Amino acid sequence: MCQHEPPCPAAVASDREAARTVARDDVLGWCVNCTFLRSLGTAMSNCPGSSV
Repeated sequence: MCQHEPPCPAAVASDREAARTVARDDVLGWCVNCTFLRSLGTAMSNCPGSSV
């Protein structure tokens, strides 16, 4: 469950990519957002900014 305020969109929502990033590795090119969706690849533009 998302603890952010306001809450992140659900994984099935059309705006699901707006969920906050909770873990990332720029070297390996992956991130996991609050809804546990993963983005892989060298284009980290799929990963929203994060304070992690």
